[in-house]
Amino acid sequence: MAARKKTARKKATSRKPSDGGGSLWPPKLGLTALRVFTGALFLGVAHWKLIKPGLPLGETITRFTEYDYLPLVRHAIENPPEVFGTRWTWFSNMLDSVALGGSAPYVIAGAVLFFEGLLGISLVLGACTRLMAFLGALLIAVMGLAKGLTFLTVTQGTNWILVMVLLAMSLTAAGRIWGLDARLRHRLPRWIA
Repeated sequence: MAARKKTARKKATSRKPSDGGGSLWPPKLGLTALRVFTGALFLGVAHWKLIKPGLPLGETITRFTEYDYLPLVRHAIENPPEVFGTRWTWFSNMLDSVALGGSAPYVIAGAVLFFEGLLGISLVLGACTRLMAFLGALLIAVMGLAKGLTFLTVTQGTNWILVMVLLAMSLTAAGRIWGLDARLRHRLPRWIA
């Protein structure tokens, strides 16, 4: 009888949802599929923006900056986003002082492009997922505000859905389930892996 209790106790303590153990197989599969799909989405977007046949990388970044990034920033400065009935002029002022002037637009646009690719790789591999997903959520939120997208509308909700998916991945440490974070979690701070 004592041996049976000891084995039952050992089985109960060996299942830890945070390290991939336990019987939560369908939710784990769903979270992993969502993480990998979102990562593949970011990789696809970065590839679509960065790789143009016949154009060197520098020219691609210049075109992205001039035709996508600068018009978006100028639109956000001229039309400050409205969040829950309040116009956020501070956001437009911040964009005006940080995102324009000198070579800043080219540096920031290039950083955005490379970060999208790095975020995709991180999510697909499940490496440094907490940090990268949180930074990705911030990036998408800033881009959504710059586009003037409002909250809780059907036609403009995809940005905010992506923000929530990335925040959920960050909060649930999605990379620890069938990802590299399961191996990195003892080597890196908790807020990274």
